[in-house]
Amino acid sequence: MNRHFAYLFGAAGDATLHYRKDRAEYSIEYEQKNREWLQSSIAPRVRLLLGKIAKVKKRKSGLFRLRFYSKGTYCRFKALRANPRRLLRLGRQGKIHFIRGFFDAEGSAPRRKGAVQYRIEIYQKDRKMLGIVSRIIDSLGIRTGNMTNSRDIGLLPIRSKENILLFRKIVSPEHPDKRRALDELCS
Repeated sequence: MNRHFAYLFGAAGDATLHYRKDRAEYSIEYEQKNREWLQSSIAPRVRLLLGKIAKVKKRKSGLFRLRFYSKGTYCRFKALRANPRRLLRLGRQGKIHFIRGFFDAEGSAPRRKGAVQYRIEIYQKDRKMLGIVSRIIDSLGIRTGNMTNSRDIGLLPIRSKENILLFRKIVSPEHPDKRRALDELCS
């Protein structure tokens, strides 16, 4: 799997796949608070892989949306979502790019008031996918904690300063807000 495709699929952990039968349209939509991430990380990969120009539009909700149409990408994403174990066969670079995209879409580096708590979190409703994410991160030499539930959403923690420093070094998130939060946590 191409590393750019691995990143897009990882970032699609928070994307919506649409099929409109009446128009025979297959689309993938990424929605995000941060326009810059969509423009600098998602759109260039869509152009590189598919030759499509994907524009970012602001929605009434205040969020930004990037949508592109591709039956092939839609079908590959659906197949990987149905059988995420196939991601375990990726090479090291593919795994890193997948986790980078996934964290950029679904991760956080929460700041606790009054104290530094060394923990980052990855959220996902699909617990099967979150289990695969955990196994991939572990295979990169980064220890993850036990998955828990928070309001029907799975939460995968990564604790300890050593693990977080290793995560930042190996995975190197691209999302500007998450990279900044991770840098602050590690400083």
